[in-house]
Amino acid sequence: MRFILLVLSAVAIALVGGAWSARRALYGDARSGLVTIGPWSADPRAGSLDADPYEKARLARTGNLTLGIGEGVQFRSGQDSAGRPLRRECSYVLTGDMPLARIWTLAAYTPDGRLIPPAEGRPARLVSRDLMRADNNAVAIAVSPQARAGNWLAVSGAGPLVLALTLYDTPVSTSSGLGRSGMMDIQRKECSGV
Repeated sequence: MRFILLVLSAVAIALVGGAWSARRALYGDARSGLVTIGPWSADPRAGSLDADPYEKARLARTGNLTLGIGEGVQFRSGQDSAGRPLRRECSYVLTGDMPLARIWTLAAYTPDGRLIPPAEGRPARLVSRDLMRADNNAVAIAVSPQARAGNWLAVSGAGPLVLALTLYDTPVSTSSGLGRSGMMDIQRKECSGV
């Protein structure tokens, strides 16, 4: 009887431990191969055959498509340049260097990968072809639930958000391009109800 209880206990511990470790691997942020530039991070191998199997499982779970190595790279950030988590109730301004790319998009997602619906009548993402630049070619992008003049990515609701900057047809997608690239700073301006 004691032997059966020991076997059942060992099996229960193995099942619970295995389920916990699989969940941690699929939902955790510990990812190998990440390149971090300021508040932004990207996995340039995500769309390759050499991609981390856990990263492939995470992408399959969320249903997001990945770019191949020659197609581009997606940078994601869940925090501002000061290290504070991004919130939908807050307003942010993105300024600084935009990596070289033929086309790029900027969109806001929930941490589990769902696109955040924009404010009424606004597009869900900004596209580089619609960008307004200053006379000196500088770029500033506002991410806010309140309307802003200029380049504005509208977000709605409450809770955390993740910004995704996707660069298409870019030298940044190669390992040599990632080290030389500058990225935009994310500065928090004001928050309502936080």
